[in-house]
Amino acid sequence: MIEKHTCRQIGVIVKTHGIAGEMVIRLFDEFSIDDMDTEFLFLDLDGGLVPFFLNEAREKNQSDVLVKFEQVQSDKAALSLMDAPVYVNKTSEESAGEDAAEAFSAYQLVGYQCQAVGHGHIGEIIAIRDISKNPLFEIDNDGEELLIPIVEHFIAGIDDEQQLVIFDLPEGLIDM
Repeated sequence: MIEKHTCRQIGVIVKTHGIAGEMVIRLFDEFSIDDMDTEFLFLDLDGGLVPFFLNEAREKNQSDVLVKFEQVQSDKAALSLMDAPVYVNKTSEESAGEDAAEAFSAYQLVGYQCQAVGHGHIGEIIAIRDISKNPLFEIDNDGEELLIPIVEHFIAGIDDEQQLVIFDLPEGLIDM
């Protein structure tokens, strides 16, 4: 099984295109069609990553890419994949060839557990929201939504092995 920590989320399937199973993937701002230069994309279905063989990918506009998967032959099949997060494998070349700061993406932290200094466990990062170019971690705190700005000095540490982010937040931010 493919593990999420070995992959990077690049976008989400937002709609179907036509009747032959083609779909539109909306890429996150920091990604482009070049990040899809791979044989397989992985869709997060029911909490696990499922590989889909990529037959075709073409740019629709700056943020949207039209894709055709080998396994999806109809618009009905494509509809069942709506809103699925889309991942690509992190390659060892990416990690080795880039400076660590350049290689970091907040999207890599989706699925990580969170702790806050002075508060203990505060939940799991379930998504990244980019509201008016103000990116936020969306954290599920026992069914309650918690939004934390993605600011470097708020992150005290990241433990990839344990999939844990430790925040050092300003007083009152969690209580808002």
